Amino acid sequence: MGRTLTRLEFRALEAIADALVPEGGAIPQSASELNLAADIDDMLSRFSPTARRLVRAMIAGVEVAPLLSAHPRLLHSMSPDARDQWLASNRKGRKARAIKEALGGVRTLVAIAYASHPDISAAIGYREEPLLPLDWSTVPAAVNLDVVQYPDVRSQTIDADVAIIGTGAGGAVAAETLARAGLRVVLLEEGGAYNRENFRGRRAIDRAIDLYRDQAMTGTIGAPAIQLPLGRVVGGTTVVNSGTCHRTPAGVLDEWSKSGLPDVTPEDMEPWFDVVEDVIGVQPIPDGAAGMNAEVLRRGAAELGLSGGPIRRNARGCHGHGPCNFGCPVDAKQAMHVSYLPRAVANGAVIYAHVRARKVWIENERAVGVIAEVRDPDTDKRRGTLRVRARATVVAAGAVHTPALLLRQGIADSSGQLGRNFVIHPGAGVTALFDEDLRAWRGAVQGYFVDHKIDEGILLESTFPPPGITYSASSIPGTGAEYKELFAQYPNMASVGSIISDGPNGHIRPLGNQALMRYNLSREDTAKVVEAIAFTSDIFFAAGARTVFPMLPGLPTIHSREDVSKIREGHWRRSDLKLSAYHPMGTARAGADPRTSVTDPWGKVWDVPGLWILDGSIMPSSTRVNPQVTIMAMVARNAARLADSLT
Repeated sequence: MGRTLTRLEFRALEAIADALVPEGGAIPQSASELNLAADIDDMLSRFSPTARRLVRAMIAGVEVAPLLSAHPRLLHSMSPDARDQWLASNRKGRKARAIKEALGGVRTLVAIAYASHPDISAAIGYREEPLLPLDWSTVPAAVNLDVVQYPDVRSQTIDADVAIIGTGAGGAVAAETLARAGLRVVLLEEGGAYNRENFRGRRAIDRAIDLYRDQAMTGTIGAPAIQLPLGRVVGGTTVVNSGTCHRTPAGVLDEWSKSGLPDVTPEDMEPWFDVVEDVIGVQPIPDGAAGMNAEVLRRGAAELGLSGGPIRRNARGCHGHGPCNFGCPVDAKQAMHVSYLPRAVANGAVIYAHVRARKVWIENERAVGVIAEVRDPDTDKRRGTLRVRARATVVAAGAVHTPALLLRQGIADSSGQLGRNFVIHPGAGVTALFDEDLRAWRGAVQGYFVDHKIDEGILLESTFPPPGITYSASSIPGTGAEYKELFAQYPNMASVGSIISDGPNGHIRPLGNQALMRYNLSREDTAKVVEAIAFTSDIFFAAGARTVFPMLPGLPTIHSREDVSKIREGHWRRSDLKLSAYHPMGTARAGADPRTSVTDPWGKVWDVPGLWILDGSIMPSSTRVNPQVTIMAMVARNAARLADSLT
């Protein structure tokens, strides 16, 4: 029995891990020799209860699934050969979705533990180190953001001009704008405060446990299930995003303007983009910091004559460390906790950390503040109730938790649109094997984009996280000896992620204290994903790839540009696709008509006086590109309007 798992669960996990990572091969250590089951069990002890329940359910599902086979037995009691055959048969073709997803989830967890193990990192030559020379004596001191948390706050009532729920791209920009206008601002954040000293010298997976909601295991329910990780930290998801900063395409802004939103044409929004980009230091990635992963995409795109370029990022002094999605170790990435939030605090804003907003405080049908739970930073147990009475209340908990909070309370939904119109930019990661030594993990996690098909709803970005992370560890096909043989060639691999401009295919519903994300990929968007996989494969072969891994059932590998036709001509169902998404939007959309929108064009909730929504929820539709700068510019515009109304 482990620290978290029962004896039976632990034995099942050991059996699965040994089947996935047997002894021998280019990297000889087996799962048992590396003690991967114990490593996973230790990780689970630091997971949230929700994430632990999910993992245990997946392990149980894989353990009992062979009982439905022709030779029914529990997985751990099968012979090694029988176990290997059962696993191989269930990863090929189109099996029962529940078994397939449970097996895929456990396989991913084992792959993360395997790729994160120090011995395996050493075997493939992985180290977290800057690509460009770094003189620490020139690096500014770490930003230590002042926050208030238990035991310095317990049960009390405080007054403010504005109470803001959330400290991410929406809440932080709103707080700085309002505090700079001389207003008393209080921010409430469910997560904790971290700085770069918490990031250095730690594995990416250990940082993910601290910085992500439910340890990055959040995802959508539907066909297919899609991983959708969310930050849970002071600074929000900006602390753990890639730092990519595209401006909203002019065509999108024109569509919003024609739909009735005033002052959002490209010309109207340019000053707001300028202000935001100046604060967070948006600039093209420096020469030499992008690494070989970006170079491979650039090389392939150039060979095919495709449009694209170096990605603009919110980074000052980037040295290309790589794990941008797990906290920048030199504070180069100008996430909210090192940019907007310090400016807000300098203007008098106060941040409360480890405080979970329970509801908007309503009196006489008007929002008058926030009622929140004070949580213990060490145990997450409730320690008190914080009431913030305010003249204006801003919900900026993101496009998932903003609607969940309001729907749980039964407010702000006179239009029936709250929680609906959920877009997420689903995409598939495609990995390729080259003859050259790339060490593609070196450099910023995203460095080059291809927008040749953006009008078709497809944007490609070079994306290569550290090896011990879900996307990279599980983007190689196979199990057992096949997987180990391929993983040994990891230094010769590159990867690209796609962003699909999707329709409003999902909705959010509250589930206890959680948010249930329902999302079914449409037929049209399924076709876009398949084309993105094929298009990426074309580019990889043009760049000199030996093998591409489309990760499609029955088509785990292709070996030439001629083979790409197998992707385009195949009959793929949406449940065949392995997807992730990072850009939730649209669930409290702004508009000119209260019958079809949740807020007015400035984020003011139509039917609750005193209540504003200032985050990605109010986007009227997909932005087609990474939405960070769009959200920040729209919030700066709207918060200035709110400040004018209060001063």
